[in-house]
Amino acid sequence: MNDLTTRERDILYFLIMIPGLGRKRIRAIYETYGSYAAALEDWEDLFHLLKIKDTTLPPNVKKSPMEVVKQLACEREEREIRFLACTDPGYPERLRQIPDPPLALFYRGDPTLLLEEKTIGVVGSRKPSPYGRAVCATLTKELVHAGLTIVSGLAYGIDGEAHDTALKNGGRTIGVMGCGIDQVYPAGHRKLYQKMELTELLISEYPPGTRAIPGLFPERNRIISGLSAGVLIVEAAERSGSLITADCALEQGKDVFAVPGPIFSALSAGPHNLLKQGAKLVTKVSDILEEWEHILSSFGADNNIERTRILSMSEEEMIVYRKLSEEGIHTDELLQAVPASQRGMLHQTLLVLEAKGHIACLPGGYYARR
Repeated sequence: MNDLTTRERDILYFLIMIPGLGRKRIRAIYETYGSYAAALEDWEDLFHLLKIKDTTLPPNVKKSPMEVVKQLACEREEREIRFLACTDPGYPERLRQIPDPPLALFYRGDPTLLLEEKTIGVVGSRKPSPYGRAVCATLTKELVHAGLTIVSGLAYGIDGEAHDTALKNGGRTIGVMGCGIDQVYPAGHRKLYQKMELTELLISEYPPGTRAIPGLFPERNRIISGLSAGVLIVEAAERSGSLITADCALEQGKDVFAVPGPIFSALSAGPHNLLKQGAKLVTKVSDILEEWEHILSSFGADNNIERTRILSMSEEEMIVYRKLSEEGIHTDELLQAVPASQRGMLHQTLLVLEAKGHIACLPGGYYARR
């Protein structure tokens, strides 16, 4: 599949928005016709061939599908729905190589995190023990200090602990959702969601409006492992969904790490079974870092300096700082990039960051990271 034109991307979005069509049939459409535009020209025959129900389609789509494509594209712009097609330059190559990659990734936050190669998935039970929480927090903190980006699924328990620990320690983290990007799920993670969409990254392969249903969560696990160099299982019952992530990692040729637990705990069954099958035992963070010495060898003092900078900033300063780049960004563009609640204080925040030595003021109203 070659790079898609704007028109092709708009048609892909239209197809993704059709309930029940699914990525496998959309991929088959492209392979059959050679382009989405060609398929749309033959829409009536395609409509009957795929046995699409009228009730799932937007009004007037049978008469003028291209008009509906344009309408959806306009609505997407108005609602600021952002997505990367699998052929876009910003789509991660690591994810493109997995079996059945997502056709598109809807996102909120910093999409450059998708290109980060030093990543590890951290997953586990939704109802961890105090031991599990403590282990997750300790290992995640040390992984962040080593320069690794944390990938997880925003669920209660180990997932949330991993994201939260990364944020508290100035690290980067990616949340992979099993519902539409506009759905806050679980509801108790609203504050975590809001923090991550401002400074980190939230992604979903499902179109906006998709509700959280059980069948979608196992599917998203392949994305967690797909974005990661390997996955760490902290606590998991014998039939935990976290073990699906481990299976996906193995299928993708990724490393699987597991933390042992008390033999009398049901939450130890998953990691212990993985260890019996050849997963790498983790009792301290060096068990991972030594295994990945080749991945982390290029990561040194620069990362520690960056993390120290982040930890010295307020939340408002961190949001502005992460919108900047080394090349520089104009204040007008920056004004649109930061949350509306911060725009009135943007100039003051920039002055504080400059005074701290974190950014530089460039000619013409530009600011850049130092």
